[in-house]
Amino acid sequence: MEATAFTTAYYQRIWKLRWFWFSLVQNDLDLRYRHSVLGVGWSLLKPLGLTIILCVVFGRIFQIPIAEYAPYVLIGLTLWHFIVESVALGAKTFTTGAAYIRQQAVPLAIFPLRTTLGGAFHLGVALSLGIVVTWYFKGFGNLAALPAIVPGLLVLFLLGWSMATVCGLMQTHFPDTIYILELLLQFTFYLTPIIYRPGELRNQPRLSWIVDCNPFWSVMELIRQPVLYGQAPPLYNVAVSLGFVTILVVLALICLRKLERTLVFWI
Repeated sequence: MEATAFTTAYYQRIWKLRWFWFSLVQNDLDLRYRHSVLGVGWSLLKPLGLTIILCVVFGRIFQIPIAEYAPYVLIGLTLWHFIVESVALGAKTFTTGAAYIRQQAVPLAIFPLRTTLGGAFHLGVALSLGIVVTWYFKGFGNLAALPAIVPGLLVLFLLGWSMATVCGLMQTHFPDTIYILELLLQFTFYLTPIIYRPGELRNQPRLSWIVDCNPFWSVMELIRQPVLYGQAPPLYNVAVSLGFVTILVVLALICLRKLERTLVFWI
């Protein structure tokens, strides 16, 4: 009961300070695109450019028609970029917000939330492009299933927020964390079906278990299945995603509760 009361009061205070973190996110976006010729267009160019390169190279290697491969890769890269941004920028979130933390005792969860909302903005822009590309190659057969991506996006957002929180706390106490995270992200990228499809590993029993045990794949399937195939994600992916995100959210709450008052001495 005490933990529940703490969590409720904590997030009520975050909501009361919503104009503060709204302004932080807006300021981050303004600074990022200030004096930029393309502005938000850069959020589209990176996944689109990588998709074109991968379609030229891996599309031929895997012998997959571009109409199938291009939307698959573009959606996968978009979702993966959000995860990477949540981890990499999340690791620096408390040091970035150090000036505010030193001046005022605000809930620390605001700062990883700031990072995740910025990533969510870019995710929304790139995902919109991915849906348009899917319509171009596959038609509008996914319209009825598109509302199913809303809960998937919510799960992905909670995943990003909790990862940003945990990674930020780790980086604050152990400055080498960011280098370890970069290696882990690079390693995980190749273990996650982004540039290849899960079915391509089914004929290799020694490798297929990697996909089944990869929680990032399950979270991404919550969005890819409705967009690419016009169907609800399998229950297995839903169960793995909810379990994985729940563990990370609980971990983030525990870490915040223990380190909330002493973090200011580490930044």
